Amino acid sequence: MNSLLPTFSCTYNGQPVDRGPGTFGLLRDSADCADNAAELRERFAADGYLYLPGLLEREKVLAARLAMLEKLDRDGLVDRRFPLHDGVVDPNASTAFMPKLAHDNPALNSLLYDGPMMALFHRFFGGPVRHFDYTWVRCKGGRQGCQPTYPHYDIVYMGRGTDKLVTAWMPLGDVPCAMGGLLILENSHRLAELRRGYARFDVDRVCGNRPDGRPDREWEGDFGWYSADAFKVQRSFGGRWLTANYRAGDLLLFSMYTMHCSMDNQTDRFRLSTDSRYQPAGEAIDERWIGQDPPAHGDRAKRETIC
Repeated sequence: MNSLLPTFSCTYNGQPVDRGPGTFGLLRDSADCADNAAELRERFAADGYLYLPGLLEREKVLAARLAMLEKLDRDGLVDRRFPLHDGVVDPNASTAFMPKLAHDNPALNSLLYDGPMMALFHRFFGGPVRHFDYTWVRCKGGRQGCQPTYPHYDIVYMGRGTDKLVTAWMPLGDVPCAMGGLLILENSHRLAELRRGYARFDVDRVCGNRPDGRPDREWEGDFGWYSADAFKVQRSFGGRWLTANYRAGDLLLFSMYTMHCSMDNQTDRFRLSTDSRYQPAGEAIDERWIGQDPPAHGDRAKRETIC
């Protein structure tokens, strides 16, 4: 096994992750070509992702993280027997998806929607960039038993605009394997079977001709995820689950058709991360994620069709 891989246990839904050379590996480091637009595009097309360690200024990322921890502390979710910046979870807390942590956070907005991030996407797209107004924030609270993020394509959640959309995943703080970092399924963007079926799904589509409103589907996951079983997904499609010992300042970009999930947070500390989305400015955009009060996946986002 590659000596750079984590030496401690990584788990998914409480089960150890097989770290053998055929099933587990490191993300390809693309920091060497961060200023080379042609090479970035070539690697993205080949791999379905770009891992850019150290692209963002570490101290600015930690400032955005501290602003989130201050909000969590005001809500009584931080164990104050420890310093706030340690981000230790209160034993009685329960957290998972908390987009409100992005609100009124100038340090975070500057990182995601200004400076090196926007310059990177301008190079990558070769022109003006537009981003979603909605910022996804994961606040995985550790040992109280919150679920990992299940394997999925992003296109099923935001496919009403262009598929040239790119996700940027940013860890707010250091995220080693034991804290439940992101996994990318190798070569999953090349799976024609999923593109023909699962990738055409829209989680907010309602079948007006059916009593339950639910469309038929050939996959077992609910609300957009492909399956709750990351091991089964890998057995079905092959490829290694790829990850890294992420650090504050790292950035991971991936396509709408790249299968990804997260592992368990086995620590007693918050694992904070954001997902933000970017596209060429001239392309159609998904209205669910635009404006001061985006519809997101609420009632305003529902679209009735005949299935």
